Amino acid sequence: MLRRVARFISGRLLPRRAYTVLRGPLKGSRFILGSLSGEGGGASVYLGEMEPEQTATMAEVIRPGNVFFDIGANVGYYTILASRLVGEAGKVVAFEPVPRNIEFLRQHIEINSAANVILKPQAVSDTKGTVRFSLGPDSAMGHIGVADEGDGELEVETTTLDDVVSELGIAPDVMKIDVEGAEREVFLGAARMFETARPVIFLSTHSDELRAWCLEHLRGLGYAVRPLIAGEDGHEFVATHD
Repeated sequence: MLRRVARFISGRLLPRRAYTVLRGPLKGSRFILGSLSGEGGGASVYLGEMEPEQTATMAEVIRPGNVFFDIGANVGYYTILASRLVGEAGKVVAFEPVPRNIEFLRQHIEINSAANVILKPQAVSDTKGTVRFSLGPDSAMGHIGVADEGDGELEVETTTLDDVVSELGIAPDVMKIDVEGAEREVFLGAARMFETARPVIFLSTHSDELRAWCLEHLRGLGYAVRPLIAGEDGHEFVATHD
């Protein structure tokens, strides 16, 4: 019953109001209704049921005082989760190039008083500059490259992890990478960072080719890689370094 009510509210009422998460690691956090996609228009986040395995694993890994890089932050679900987990002594750096998502991300940082978050409205790549970015039909998702038929396109600023680490003077202890096909570029732009930093990596890959490349690259850096969800041979992984 509770879930049906939440879905009804999510889909029908007050689409720009912020509601409070009722349970789970994000209990007490607030998200704007309609900002998160998925079944029920994002109702699962308010019930503490959004991506439960990923959320639980991240909550186990991130520690107070950590630095967390959220690469492909979308509207900030994992940004806000990490903000709570790292605490006042930690930092979260959230990277997001899609204008619609950036606006929601800014609001979520504000309404959750996430003062430890640094927002970078950029795509992470292997070079610093600008690139054409293809928007999906709902303007919430996208990827670097030529737009598919019916999709929109815009020019976005790019940065590299090497440049950001140098600029901020901090390197990640944990990072999440979900960049809709630009995984290779993220790693290629972090060569200097990986000389000294060995963050725990939550990785989503978006093709079989990219999955194979990323796993080979990470293992070449000395990482052990396992599926994020035990027993599943999919495209989400956790990589750790001894």
